[in-house]
Amino acid sequence: MPSLTDAYKNHPVEHNLIAPLDFSLIKDVPESHAWIQSNDLKENPNINKKELGLISVPIINLEDTNVLELIFNACETWGMFQVTNHGISKQLLEQVEFEAKKLFNLPFEEKMKTLRSPEAATGYGYPRITPFFSKLMWNEGFTIMGNSLIDHAKILWPNDFQGFCDVMEEYQTRMKDLSDKLMGLLLKSLNIPGPYMKEMDNDLCTALQLNSYPTCPNPTRTMGLAQHTDTFLFTILHQSANASGLQVFKDGPGWVSVDPHPGALVVNVGDLLHIISNARFPSAIHRAVVNNATQRLSFAYFYGPPLDFQVAPFLDYPGCEGPTFKSLKVKEYVGIKSKYLDMALSFVRKSC
Repeated sequence: MPSLTDAYKNHPVEHNLIAPLDFSLIKDVPESHAWIQSNDLKENPNINKKELGLISVPIINLEDTNVLELIFNACETWGMFQVTNHGISKQLLEQVEFEAKKLFNLPFEEKMKTLRSPEAATGYGYPRITPFFSKLMWNEGFTIMGNSLIDHAKILWPNDFQGFCDVMEEYQTRMKDLSDKLMGLLLKSLNIPGPYMKEMDNDLCTALQLNSYPTCPNPTRTMGLAQHTDTFLFTILHQSANASGLQVFKDGPGWVSVDPHPGALVVNVGDLLHIISNARFPSAIHRAVVNNATQRLSFAYFYGPPLDFQVAPFLDYPGCEGPTFKSLKVKEYVGIKSKYLDMALSFVRKSC
């Protein structure tokens, strides 16, 4: 079966858009990283700051008896929610943070030994969305898929790699378990029967993305991670509690901060779930901003079907007026997204 790594081989990234800056040496934001915020994505000036502070994505207890209704409403109105009672221990989350900080605090030349190659999807570097923007972003990332974990860890710590691998492997296992549970709840909330997606059980597309947003001398001039939607079904994000940075775009208020909630994980809808829901669940537009006080870490677990899985809108629900999107294979959509990013969904939308 083709892997997610294989899917990206046909969409190489230019080398100069992969290697981050050595942020430890930067005293001011260089022109290459100086952003001008798009007018249509700013906060709504008609919403005052006090009101905006009261607007937040729902926090859902997975043990709540009304969890299906809560998840449906959150996905329908936000495309995002936070979950508690998710089964991931505080100790494991702290271990992941410790190991990730150990990685990102390595000397720059050491991290560069695992720099992602132009056609690869794993290793150290800027996010793969970088080529779609005229400015670079104030972050550095490390992507893990399959065997890349051990291969890269051995390069970074030739004699002491096992601890990092053990923690990341455990985290991915627990994230997979939680993702399976969430997928079941999401399907039930949409009244999609289990057999509808039973082929999805094998060869899932999953990846773990470690993100570091270094302290920035002038955070208002740059962007940590540019606005985008995620490609696959959904993403589970753990963000370190020492700093806010994640924002989601919502019609009306504009950009809303998704502040860390004690013990909670963020779940956001991706493009493929948007298609399967027949556009009932929006694919969350989100971004990350930076600060001048502390390094911020986040950890994104991406969950998607096998590359050969046929994605199609589910139409058996009251009021359905027909499919909003065409049916296509996951690998086809990955290719479209790799070429067009935020325009990708328009290429699979059914014409009126």
